[in-house]
Amino acid sequence: MKKLLAVLACAVFLAGCSPAPKRYNAVYTDVFDTVTEFTAYCSSQEEFDGMSERVHGELLRLHEIFDIYNEYPGIVNACSLNGAGGAETEVPDDLIELINMGIDWHKKTGGQLNIALGSVLSLWHECRENGTLPDENELLKRAGHCDIEKIAVTENSVTLTDPGMSLDFGAIAKGYAVGRAAEILKENGLEDFAISCGGNVVTSGKKPYGKWEIGIENPDGGLITTVSVSDEAVVTSGDYQRFVMIDGKRYHHIIDPKTLYPAEKWRSVTVICPDSALADALSTSLFCLDLEDGMKLLEDCKAEAMWVSQDGEVTKTPGFEDHEK
Repeated sequence: MKKLLAVLACAVFLAGCSPAPKRYNAVYTDVFDTVTEFTAYCSSQEEFDGMSERVHGELLRLHEIFDIYNEYPGIVNACSLNGAGGAETEVPDDLIELINMGIDWHKKTGGQLNIALGSVLSLWHECRENGTLPDENELLKRAGHCDIEKIAVTENSVTLTDPGMSLDFGAIAKGYAVGRAAEILKENGLEDFAISCGGNVVTSGKKPYGKWEIGIENPDGGLITTVSVSDEAVVTSGDYQRFVMIDGKRYHHIIDPKTLYPAEKWRSVTVICPDSALADALSTSLFCLDLEDGMKLLEDCKAEAMWVSQDGEVTKTPGFEDHEK
């Protein structure tokens, strides 16, 4: 009996001396044209480095597939598809899935999320770079090439039956990619981590002392609130990061498909839900919808949201308030 007690005591002592997970951090600047931060609790630097390599590799892979501006050796990507002149193009499975998601969300949002708006968005991008407004005739001309029904998808290929059409995945690509990276980390045994990619945050597990705390920016500076989350995504769309001022008016990057101009209903919209891709799609869609229609969209999505109006008024769903500290 004494011998058994001694063995048990030794086992408890050894278990108690095992190193507690430490917080590690990595930053990447070469994916999705933004700063990405990966934070995790691991038992060693070696374990973290392996996980960091996996998450960076997946984000870089998807960045290259979804890139609408550049082609890469050995990859048929979104840029290749946009430049195919209407020819049927075999593309990677991830691009097929993203396009199908975009088509589905076009229906769910009554056209407020439109991945076929690329020709209009590219014109606005050029104008923001030049500090000018788009020519109205050119804007209307490009709007004639945004019919999402002109996207034909098979199991492994896509055809843009309107050769003047181009796709843009800015409303959903980061959310999809960060969600996929999180899945790979979990498949490799990592439980407690957070990935932040340009306003798209995905969390898993907890920190040693509680849930992950995510600060939500005030469009006018500082933080407007902080939310505590675990195994959820937090995504914010706002008018205060990518914009140009012309004659005292702000022209930002979130274009309302119905007006062809930057949406003016909100300064920012933040969404919380378990699905990163869904949170990304919702935040963009809600930014272009009024409050009543936005609330209806949220009902079937198991998601929570916070809106900041043009005059700074804040509106939250009850479930969003439950996440606040």
